[in-house]
Amino acid sequence: MKSYPYNLINGYPILLMDGLHVLLNTGSSESMGREDHIAIDGTAFTVHRSTLRMKIEDLSTMLGTPLDAMLGADILTQFDFKLLSERGQVVFTSGEFRPYGYANHFELYMGVPITPVSVFNRDIRLFFVTGSRRTYLNMEMLHSLTPCGKAKDYYPGLGVFETPLFHVSIWVAGYDVDLEVGIPPAPLVSMLNQTHSQGILGADVLQGFEVCLAPRRRESFWWRRGFGREEPEGQRRDPNDVPGYYY
Repeated sequence: MKSYPYNLINGYPILLMDGLHVLLNTGSSESMGREDHIAIDGTAFTVHRSTLRMKIEDLSTMLGTPLDAMLGADILTQFDFKLLSERGQVVFTSGEFRPYGYANHFELYMGVPITPVSVFNRDIRLFFVTGSRRTYLNMEMLHSLTPCGKAKDYYPGLGVFETPLFHVSIWVAGYDVDLEVGIPPAPLVSMLNQTHSQGILGADVLQGFEVCLAPRRRESFWWRRGFGREEPEGQRRDPNDVPGYYY
C-alpha cells in the first residue's frame, strides 16, 4: 500500500509522486509521461510518450499547471485506490480495499468506469472521469432548465470549447450533490451514445465526496465528506438497495 499527496489544481487532481506532478485521469485508457516509466510503490510501469493526440507538455499547457505524467486506466485498473479529498491523499493497494461506505457496481469501457447515479429521479449512467474538472449531462436532460451562466472548458483529447452551465442536483451514493454542469461537446456525445451513457461525472464531485475505486471487481465505495471516516471496514447492510448498497 502506498499513499501520495494530491491537490485539486484548476479543478484537476494532481498527485505528487516521488517529486513528479501527475494527473490522475480515470477517463484516459492510456498513461503517458515525459519518461518511459512511472513507479507506484516500487513497481515500474511503462507509459507512452503521447496519447489522446497530445504529449504531456501539451496537456500541461492546457491545464495550466506543471505535469510530468498522467495516470490512465492501463495502470489504474491494476489497483484498488482511494481518493481522500479531505486528507489530500490518494492511496493505492495491489490488494483490496473494502471501506465503510456506500457501494455500487460499475462497468468499464476501455478501462473507464461508468457509474450509476440519479438525476431528476431518473437512474442514469455517467462516465467517472477525474481528468474532467466539470460534470456534463446530455442536452436532452437539461432542455427544460434555464442556464445560470457559461464557461470556457477544456477536455483532454477534445480541446477547448464553450458550454452553458446549469445548476443540477445529482444523487450520488445516497446524497444529493449540487453542481454546475455543462453540455458535452459533440465528439464526446457520440461516444456517450454508443455506451448508452448520459454524461460525465467529473472531478467536481470530489468536493462533496471521497471515493474508493476497485476496478478489478468493478466496485466503488463512496462516503460524504464531513460525515465520518471511511473506516472501519464493515458488513453489507442492504444488498437489495438500488443502485448500490452500504457496507
